[in-house]
Amino acid sequence: MMNLMKATATLALVAFAGTAAAQEADPNIDINGDGFYSFPEISTIYVDVTDATFTAMDTTGDGLLDMAEVAAAQEAGLIPAG
Repeated sequence: MMNLMKATATLALVAFAGTAAAQEADPNIDINGDGFYSFPEISTIYVDVTDATFTAMDTTGDGLLDMAEVAAAQEAGLIPAG
């Protein structure tokens, strides 16, 4: 739980600072092509991502991960980079 709290704080700082590199959604993950990753889309590829982890990555609280949130999650070690 403490690691998830630290990761959440790291994600918030990275997202706020705007240091996340611009990237495009991977069409292998973004099945509907909307440019965002939903929990069902990302948990299909990254089976270790739990609902709680996804919620921590979703810093905007909209139920979707934009590419800045994905980059921040990668930097925090919540999902693999690349």
